[in-house]
Amino acid sequence: MPHANACLTCPIFVTTPDFLPQRREQRQQLLQIVSAAEARGQARVAEMNCQVLDNLEKIITGLEDDHRQPEATADAS
Repeated sequence: MPHANACLTCPIFVTTPDFLPQRREQRQQLLQIVSAAEARGQARVAEMNCQVLDNLEKIITGLEDDHRQPEATADAS
């Protein structure tokens, strides 16, 4: 059975914008896992994966912000 990815809940997990496509794919997979778990009445599985999904959303947002940052700096000069 699919389960939460412990790396995505680790406070020292480090990634870069180079991995945005993989993180976005992980988000899609987690959304499917949560949806399937909810449909089967597996509240704990859904809850655990929702927590990871929340962390992943923050990671993706941060990576997207980092990815856009150099463009904003270049435009300012």
